[in-house]
Amino acid sequence: MMKGQSSLEVLVTVGIILAFTIPVLFLLLSLTSVGYEKTAMAQADASARSLADTMNFVYAQGPGARKMLLLNVPASTQEVYVANGEAVVRIKTASGTADSVSPTFAKIVGAKQTTRNPVTGQKTGLFVIIVENQGGEVKFVGQP
Repeated sequence: MMKGQSSLEVLVTVGIILAFTIPVLFLLLSLTSVGYEKTAMAQADASARSLADTMNFVYAQGPGARKMLLLNVPASTQEVYVANGEAVVRIKTASGTADSVSPTFAKIVGAKQTTRNPVTGQKTGLFVIIVENQGGEVKFVGQP
């Protein structure tokens, strides 16, 4: 009879510990995902600014100027493109999509130029882009 009582006491104790631990774990996980989204947004802002600055630099150097850019975009990236005088990095968040936009004064060739990782074909991660000024208009000429 004592064995049954001690087993029941252990079971109740474990149940109480789980009842307090599980909500704390869910709270920590939700806080971590919020922090991840803020980090991804900051990284997307930096990537858009870096892309726009590179295009402005190449444009200011004049025809024939060329520069390689090492671009690092977050894993939640949906699209990276340059159009209408803006460099845009679009990422997916819990509340939908968010655009990180940085303006350019460079004349951009084409309606919309999208970048992709040449190895994986994805639009996320770390990859190199070559930007070139061709006759006063800036465009992506590809990856090395």
